[in-house]
Amino acid sequence: MAALDVGGNIVLAGSGIGRHGGMKLADERISVEVETQTFRFTPSEPIDHDEAVTLGGGSKSGEYVVISHEEPHATFVIEPEGTVLVHGISRGEVARLAIEELLYKLGMTNEWLMMDSGDMIVQFSIGRAVLLELVADRFPDANIDYDINALRIDASRHGAQIILFNNGHGIVLGQSSKRIAEMAIRHWVKRFELEGALA
Repeated sequence: MAALDVGGNIVLAGSGIGRHGGMKLADERISVEVETQTFRFTPSEPIDHDEAVTLGGGSKSGEYVVISHEEPHATFVIEPEGTVLVHGISRGEVARLAIEELLYKLGMTNEWLMMDSGDMIVQFSIGRAVLLELVADRFPDANIDYDINALRIDASRHGAQIILFNNGHGIVLGQSSKRIAEMAIRHWVKRFELEGALA
């Protein structure tokens, strides 16, 4: 007897078989959240370091000026070229608003303000335990890092590295897109499930 599950998959009663003929995966257990991301902003004209100190409340640190921003909480690092790195904000539109506020304080325009997104740290949970030794044995791209007792997965297909602990929690490094990071996680979870490496 067939029925539709919550995701619209055709499921044979009691079988766990989906419409594609394979095992139905537990995607609903996977949760993904952007922990942090770095952004670089390039204004139409470079930010003057002295003005960033006097008007922006920054402090000099060698060739850089560091500004602590309160709402939202973030750190701005003004580089020698007059560009700004933003740390501590995970959404690009929020980072842009914070930088626009800084530019207004400095009497500068936000016209032609360019933003580059850097790598993000994505935290996730797959909702299941992982058999580390089995994964390391079956997949050449996955190795156990005994210093942290976790798998290091070279997810080169998705341009990232995945660190996955045996409790199913992990992080994705080296990727600037949450969507691609999530695709990498789902890709590897599917492979692990097909190999019987999830408990």
